[in-house]
Amino acid sequence: MALPDERKLLKDIGPETIAEYERRAGISVQILLDAVVRDRVRHPPSPSCLMSHSPTCNDPSVVATGDLALMEETRAYKMLQIIAEFRDGPPESRFSLRHAYNTAGIHRQTLIGWRLDHKLFDGIMDSIQEEMVDTMRAEAYRRSVVGHDEPLTHQGVKTGDTVKKFSDSLLQFTLMGYDAKFRSKDVNMNVSGHLDSNINIEGLRDRLAQRLNSRSKAE
Repeated sequence: MALPDERKLLKDIGPETIAEYERRAGISVQILLDAVVRDRVRHPPSPSCLMSHSPTCNDPSVVATGDLALMEETRAYKMLQIIAEFRDGPPESRFSLRHAYNTAGIHRQTLIGWRLDHKLFDGIMDSIQEEMVDTMRAEAYRRSVVGHDEPLTHQGVKTGDTVKKFSDSLLQFTLMGYDAKFRSKDVNMNVSGHLDSNINIEGLRDRLAQRLNSRSKAE
């Protein structure tokens, strides 16, 4: 199903709206627009490739008018929206690619095409995905090594006390990501999904903490 045509020139959007998206995205819409203009060169020569209003214009020095200006400015603005929502969306939607392109009002295939056509945009999306992985690693570390406080209940009622809980399965997978030895023989997962009971859990947590600390200093 086609999405409604929501193309707009930047001057019709409003500086406050753009400024808020720029703050959340960490990049200006003008930088994205400049990159979109530079990427005109991907278009092959055609009878209309030097016309200022033509979507097939392939000369970055041509000042866009008409349909070309509308297309390029809309694209830059929607890229800005996608970056902002992907990087800084609501807690329940942060790092959700679907939320990001839906907010911008484009299809997933359109997003894929833009990433292929525009290397700056693609690089920014890659960097956010790396940030997402770092966030997931930090959360896995917290749950497996630092632990989290789980409320104690009695007969279905919270007592007000907590107990420190750790995730042994996350500990294993986190270690597997940082130490090749744990991907082969040092740690085995049984059918139930728990670490082998003969493994020294506290020792593994200490080793993981030391390894991550050393890696952090090196970076």
